[in-house]
Amino acid sequence: MKHFYVVLCRTGTFLSKIISKATGDNFTHASISFDDKLQTMYSFGRLWAYNPLIGGFVKESVQYGTMRRFRHADSLVMRIEVDDEKYNKIVKYIEDMYTERKKYKYNYLGLFLSKWRVRIHSQKSKRFYCSEFVNYILERFGIIEPGEFGRVVRPMELLKVYHSGKGEVVYRGALCSFAAAQI
Repeated sequence: MKHFYVVLCRTGTFLSKIISKATGDNFTHASISFDDKLQTMYSFGRLWAYNPLIGGFVKESVQYGTMRRFRHADSLVMRIEVDDEKYNKIVKYIEDMYTERKKYKYNYLGLFLSKWRVRIHSQKSKRFYCSEFVNYILERFGIIEPGEFGRVVRPMELLKVYHSGKGEVVYRGALCSFAAAQI
């Protein structure tokens, strides 16, 4: 068995503050990581740390970019165990997505409408916002059933992975302290 991580956080960016204010959610961003130190996380977010207007499929880390600016962000990390075959398929799929990252766009309209539970998304359009991407991966690889968490999934709702017994919370605190807490 192998595991990967779903990382929820609240960065403190202007957009994060707006989302939190509008939704009342504690966590406003979601990522997936395959390493035990969270050195690399995959998500849909800002392509450049100081420009919230241009987003896409990104690698994130507390070592660079937006996550470096907000490395003390409040975070919650869930570990999800899967068999080796499924793990390898998930890693390959996400790495292939990253290789083709220029084909993917940020789903700004979907993010805006998510507050009102309106879904604007199609896998064919290759547009995602962060939690939509994480939910898509969880559904695609059978971790959860399609639609199990609803049609529109915000980062906070990904906690249902834990509540449904399909993952375990392994950390809560500053994002930059996760690696030290795992030693």
